[in-house]
Amino acid sequence: MKNIKASLVCLRLEMILTSTLMAMPIMTPFYNSIGLDQGMIGLSQAVFTVILMLINIPTGWLADRFSRKTFNAIGDLGCVVALIFYSQATSFYDVIIGELIFGIAIALSQGADDGLIRAYTQKLDSSGKMLHDQSASIATWKFIAQIIALIIGGAIGAINFRLAILISALPYLAGFILSLLIKEEGERHVCTHKNPIKDILHVAKSTVGTNPVLRWRIISYAIGTEITHSIIWALTPLLILAGVPMEIVAIGWIINSASATIGAKVGGRIVHSLNSWQKLAVSTSLTLIALIIMSFNLSIITIWLYSLIGASQGFASATLKPLVQEAAPGKNQSIIISIMKSLSQLIYIPTVWIISLAGNVDIRLTMVATIAIFAPLTLITIIKLHNLEKV
Repeated sequence: MKNIKASLVCLRLEMILTSTLMAMPIMTPFYNSIGLDQGMIGLSQAVFTVILMLINIPTGWLADRFSRKTFNAIGDLGCVVALIFYSQATSFYDVIIGELIFGIAIALSQGADDGLIRAYTQKLDSSGKMLHDQSASIATWKFIAQIIALIIGGAIGAINFRLAILISALPYLAGFILSLLIKEEGERHVCTHKNPIKDILHVAKSTVGTNPVLRWRIISYAIGTEITHSIIWALTPLLILAGVPMEIVAIGWIINSASATIGAKVGGRIVHSLNSWQKLAVSTSLTLIALIIMSFNLSIITIWLYSLIGASQGFASATLKPLVQEAAPGKNQSIIISIMKSLSQLIYIPTVWIISLAGNVDIRLTMVATIAIFAPLTLITIIKLHNLEKV
């Protein structure tokens, strides 16, 4: 048990560190400085998401089959390489290559660490309560770490964009070292088919395909996270349009992350008292309320309603993923998480492009586009989850 507890501590720290990106506040100005407009930024993010979506599920299957620990470590090291390359980018094509490397690296690690968290908490507490508590705690500390990273990255980015991107690799390097120290744990996936593709399809069909609760919880995670993700690249231009001086734009990102921290903390406190549809309803309604008000009246006062979007992001991070994990078989945790993330990315690819193109016409239209896309999807998913819970 001591090894499991020590591994849980190391894995928590690794997940927290590798959730940060110090250069986040200056990425849009950096893109602009090398000639990218909002449409090109959106396209670069779509490329990242496409590569992530294409290999996410196979890498999740490999992690379940062989070693979650190993894939987690390789992914963290790949992120270090991607950010070093990114810091030297001078064109749209360099950005695309950087996004490709980053996408492959993220795909290798993102299902593996979640699978290990489920394995550790299940070993220490079979009731499942610890999984929810740990997920909420990790989500909270991720946002606190991001605030610290934003302060450091914003200060350095104000002096040099490239240096801010380069030092963003340091937390991933630390994460790589920590991931080597943890213990391998959890059930291994045993293949039903010799052909990997057939086996992946079998796992998807026998878990997600036959379990409507798991299926709609995956959908709720995708909706709850992408409603805030797809518009995040518009934050800096919206802050500037509202009258926030460029010198203190990083403060807007810090407030957004602080709000996410509060949202995650609140989510952790009430996670056991809400059912699945209520968790989705709370998180998405915060974002929709903020966007509706700001789309009608964007000013130096109303722009700070963006903090509600941060709170929504934090609440969703703390509450929606554990719903999927508790409904998924232990031996297939990584591939189920990968399927969940792939669906999120499938939603993100067209939405970030559409929202970015709307921003090319008028940056305020990014908010209108987000409402038009996600309000109907949210309503349908809430109704479906509510009906399943009555069965």
